[in-house]
Amino acid sequence: MTAISHVMDMPASDAMRASAERFFHLLYVAHDFRAAMEGHAGPGFVEHNPDLPNSPADQLRWFQERAEANQDTIAPESEWRTRFVHRFIVGDYLVVHYFMSIGPQDRGRMFADFWRFEGDRIVEHWDVVQPVPETTLSGNPMW
Repeated sequence: MTAISHVMDMPASDAMRASAERFFHLLYVAHDFRAAMEGHAGPGFVEHNPDLPNSPADQLRWFQERAEANQDTIAPESEWRTRFVHRFIVGDYLVVHYFMSIGPQDRGRMFADFWRFEGDRIVEHWDVVQPVPETTLSGNPMW
């Protein structure tokens, strides 16, 4: 059995599933990064995105500084547009595939976020991000 099929066969614990649902709502629906991370990130949280700092507190500062420096292109979080494509809670993972636009002039990006939990706390994050082009060779949308 490969590691992938092993993870796919593991049911999520009730505590992890409940925590993942709360985290999902705070981060992706309410766009409240501070509450999501302060309430759910575990000690020793590891960030794998090479453009983000490792600690949730440093990430919050990074996002705030980025928004302040780019007020002409980054709208307030309450105006961001999000379209969910897939959401899975499998084993110790919450996986979210979605489109997000952060302002009226932003074509948006497609994201795939992978959050690993230990119990009810997030301990690790990976993501893949693609800008949405004007056209695609396939003629298909990215979602």
